[in-house]
Parts: sequence; structure tokens; C-alpha cells
Amino acid sequence: MVKVLSGIKGAKKAAPKKPAPPAKKKTYKAEKEFIVINGTKASTALSKAVPAVKVRVSRGKSYDPNVIMRTNTDVVAAFRKFFTANKVEGQEQMAVMYLARGLQVIGIYMHTVGAMTAVMVETKLIMATAMQLAAENIITCHNHPSGNLTPSDADYKVAALLSKQCKLFGIGLQDNLIITKTSSRSYS
Repeated sequence: MVKVLSGIKGAKKAAPKKPAPPAKKKTYKAEKEFIVINGTKASTALSKAVPAVKVRVSRGKSYDPNVIMRTNTDVVAAFRKFFTANKVEGQEQMAVMYLARGLQVIGIYMHTVGAMTAVMVETKLIMATAMQLAAENIITCHNHPSGNLTPSDADYKVAALLSKQCKLFGIGLQDNLIITKTSSRSYS
């Protein structure tokens, strides 16, 4: 904005301001992302779809990859092997099982390890991992160290948000589980 001074003896017109130089365009370095499974790079076409996420999943160490997850019992058994007995009792944790179309396990991902009574859940990260693994279905599981199988309000809110996001991407949210040392509960 240029102001012109007038009515003052000896006042001169202000010189117009020079336009600001055009902003330099910020350039971003494109890096090829990859999925790491047991220390091995697995190239996929989907790895470029979500370039900010690198994934490390358990593949075949804590479950039989040939078993099809047909029942809740199969799923709970796989998660129990994944969460070792001493982990189930210590802190709240959340893991996600990624499944192929035929319900074969692609991998199990330890999403978060939290405190004694809570765990932070990033649904965007769960969905980004599903996209990178080209999963057709997911099952979430978290533990309650207290032994109480009643889902909290936060459990229901996260399940509802994940359900909406899965529908958006065409991924089936098969179940949400709570496990304790001795029992389990589905709260889908």
C-alpha cells in the first residue's frame, strides 16, 4: 500500500514499494519406500501410495500362516501367541491382524504399547499399513491388564472410526477384540 502525503508543506509523495520477489517453490525429495518383513525388503506397487509409513510386521513367527482365520477362537489363539503371556498382564497394547481375501494372515502389527489403563490409537496408521500390505480385512485386538472385558467409551469410539475408514477404503473390519490373561470378548 502506498500513502500519499498531501497538505503538508514540503511533503513528497512516497515512493511505491517494490513488489516482493516471487516465493521459491519448495522441492521435495521423492524416496522409494518399502515394506520390511523379517528384515527383507518387499517391493509393492502400493508402497508409493502412502510414502511416509514404513511397516514392520510379524510374519509367521507367532502364528501359522497356512491357517485360515475362520472363527473367533482361531483369531484369539493367534493373538495370544503374538502377545506373550507376560505382555498381556503388564501394559495395555493394541495389535492389528491384516488378512487376505481368503482370511489368511498377511501379518500382525503391534500398533501401540500404552500405559496400565490406556493406549493411544492412530487409526490413520492402521489404515496406511493396511493399504501398504494390500489387506482385504483387518481385526484389531487390545488387552485389558485389569482383567475387565467391558469395552470403554473410547474403545467404542475407536471401533466406530475404524469402521468408517475401512468402508471408505473397501477394507473389511472383521472384528474388534479385547483379551485378558484368561478370556476374550468381541465388541464389534
